Amino acid sequence: MITYKQALILVLSLTTMLLPSAMALPADKQQAEEQRVENQFAPLFEAITEQLSTRQAYFMADPVAYHLFIDRHVRSLWDTESTTSALIGKAQFMSLSPQNKQALIAAVDNTLLRYAFEGLEYYGGQAFEVVDVAVNQTATLGWVQVLMESPIIPDLHLDLLIKRTPQGQWSGVDVRFKGITYVSIKKHEFRQIIEQQGMIGLIESLEAKNSEYFKDICALAPATIKGNAPC
Repeated sequence: MITYKQALILVLSLTTMLLPSAMALPADKQQAEEQRVENQFAPLFEAITEQLSTRQAYFMADPVAYHLFIDRHVRSLWDTESTTSALIGKAQFMSLSPQNKQALIAAVDNTLLRYAFEGLEYYGGQAFEVVDVAVNQTATLGWVQVLMESPIIPDLHLDLLIKRTPQGQWSGVDVRFKGITYVSIKKHEFRQIIEQQGMIGLIESLEAKNSEYFKDICALAPATIKGNAPC
């Protein structure tokens, strides 16, 4: 029977065939790159587990503190530009004016931040651990498998699609759960809004949802934190 990691390597190898040609790495260098990935992402999920398990109530009462945690630990390991490009299609993304491109990236970034806040409300003692890593032969794409252990439901696996930047940094670009990725779910909605309302309509729709959400949670926060992101 094919193992999980063998399946990931197969998918990554097939994906590589669709990308510009690049030299395959020797096996030892590929393994070294996988170790680099694990060294980058394992501390992230350790921090998420530790912080949510001990400070969930504090973060829910103080959105600024949770925003700061996301800024410090998560945003530096996520490539929002690549996620945005995948959501609307690379050709359409590249055709955007610099102003619209940056506005859309910012709107998607705040949408992902909103998801992080929404997830905080439903946190129930889960622990997150990196259990496997697979990198393609050219070290351009990879998957990080994360085990989510819960005290109330069976354990689940999440897959984080990662991409290596030109600077050599590995960053998350998509999340897969039970074989379905975030981009595959949302891209049809995004592209339909573009067809009906245009790019400005998509940006305004995302901004409106984000503003309304953060307005509501910040209304319950202490007055002393007002004026700080996201309040």
